[in-house]
Amino acid sequence: AVADPWTLSASWGVAYRMPTVTELYQAITTGTQLTVPNPNLKPEHANSYEVAAEYKVDDTRVRLSLFREDLTNALLSQSAPLVAGSTTLYSYVQNVDRTRAQGVELVASQGDAFFDGLDLSGSLTYVDGHTIKDTAFPAAVGKFIPQLPKLRGEAVATYHVTDALAL
Repeated sequence: AVADPWTLSASWGVAYRMPTVTELYQAITTGTQLTVPNPNLKPEHANSYEVAAEYKVDDTRVRLSLFREDLTNALLSQSAPLVAGSTTLYSYVQNVDRTRAQGVELVASQGDAFFDGLDLSGSLTYVDGHTIKDTAFPAAVGKFIPQLPKLRGEAVATYHVTDALAL
């Protein structure tokens, strides 16, 4: 606690994700999509960091966070034609040597906004994620991480009809 109503925090975490049995061993065909397993996948390893400042008074809360995540052996799924020019695609998971995602997130909430029983909350997140090293596909180095949106947000309104019922 820096000075009421402000709080500063710093966090660091380590995580591992093992490949799933499907990613390792199960071949799946759905329509024109073929999933190719890879029994040689390594576990993904993440180092995550965050620095945040939070303002909290009564039912009002605002938090600004700066974050970064470094992944080693990132498990990324990709699709490509089975044969050049073919419409048949195959999907595979591969280990990408190193990726980095960093960004900023703003989260806000207000209880009893506008009238009693209405709570509002929302967040906006910007992420800059890049492939740092990819031995299997060097052309991906410096490119954005697939399936990771640069900007995302949410807004939620909850109305508490009674203590036991919320809409």
